[in-house]
Amino acid sequence: MRKIAIILLLVLNFTTSCSSDTDDNLGLTSSIVIDGISFTPTKGIYFYKTASFETQKSVSFEISNEKGENFYIDISFPSSQKDLSGVYSFGPGTADELLVSCELLTPSTRYAILGHTLKITDLGNSNFSFVFTDPVSAFDVVKNKEVTFKGGLEGQFKFTEVK
Repeated sequence: MRKIAIILLLVLNFTTSCSSDTDDNLGLTSSIVIDGISFTPTKGIYFYKTASFETQKSVSFEISNEKGENFYIDISFPSSQKDLSGVYSFGPGTADELLVSCELLTPSTRYAILGHTLKITDLGNSNFSFVFTDPVSAFDVVKNKEVTFKGGLEGQFKFTEVK
């Protein structure tokens, strides 16, 4: 009886520990190319964070891949807004505006994403579409130069509570 219990525990442990980080890839697709390098995500999460103003909400998206690259999208919007859909502006603004900042961190550099707007569509069930409007560029902080940027993201993100 004891051998059967041990075998069952081993089988249970094996079946629950075999999941990998690719389970977090809930169908993310990317057409992002920065400085000629494609960004292919394998994991995407998002969470609400404390906003700068009481009348505002703030959400962070963290998209990562197996190369150790992390793409961050931080948005702020009025707390009266029902979902995350909207056209977000880069740069400074007020609590009543839709604002965004983005960056890509790689093991060798950091790219600040610059542009006019980012269109976010909340597709429901934690599915989002991110479309960067032209002109968009990136700034390589390490090399201190502007580089090319194009593309967008779409897919399902895993909601994470930050405590």
